[in-house]
Amino acid sequence: MKKMIYILAFIALVLFIVIAFDLSNVHSQKETKDTNVDNVSVKTIQLKYGHIDVSHDHANISKPKLDSDGFSRAEIYDKNTGKFIEAYGVKEEVLNVSASPYKTSKITVYKERKDYSAVTRLYVVLTIYSDSLRKIKSIDKAFWEKADDGDWQLKNSHAVAISTTGSFPSTEIEASGTATIEMKANIFTVGLLNRSGFDVFKSNDNAYYLRKTIELGFRYSLE
Repeated sequence: MKKMIYILAFIALVLFIVIAFDLSNVHSQKETKDTNVDNVSVKTIQLKYGHIDVSHDHANISKPKLDSDGFSRAEIYDKNTGKFIEAYGVKEEVLNVSASPYKTSKITVYKERKDYSAVTRLYVVLTIYSDSLRKIKSIDKAFWEKADDGDWQLKNSHAVAISTTGSFPSTEIEASGTATIEMKANIFTVGLLNRSGFDVFKSNDNAYYLRKTIELGFRYSLE
């Protein structure tokens, strides 16, 4: 009889642990949603204003949080190594447009990457209006920026953003761009960064520099 009680108690403990683990994931499932397109796992990051789809099979996505600049920011890390992969941020600024019958605002969206110590962001600024639904009225600009104060330069930057429907108003845009990171090399960084995709070149003043061409792209949707 005692043996049966011990067995039942053990089963109850196992079930309790399983249920507790499942409940701990409920909140994170509200922030991200998994879908499958052409056998590629797609995760939807629900930010404060709209969402972004990402395709990383082995990644952990942080819960979106407001940063010091007012962006709703989510970070993606490699599930196995814990290494930072990329980040997304979005913030909205309501405009006072007295002539418009609709609520009008500016939304700024970015995607961020890190290459050694160089942190770069691809930004898009949108004009949004709201009647019965929120819609993208126009794309104001797309551009690159340094996101840290390191001793390196961002050169040859190109960025473009379009409506995925081909016209406005729209509910989704796609942005892409390329740029070049350039930094002065020293004896400690040449070998490390050369293995990280940086090319080494020598300038006219016999100094050595490291250069890497990078690209970013994303889709942002209001729906």
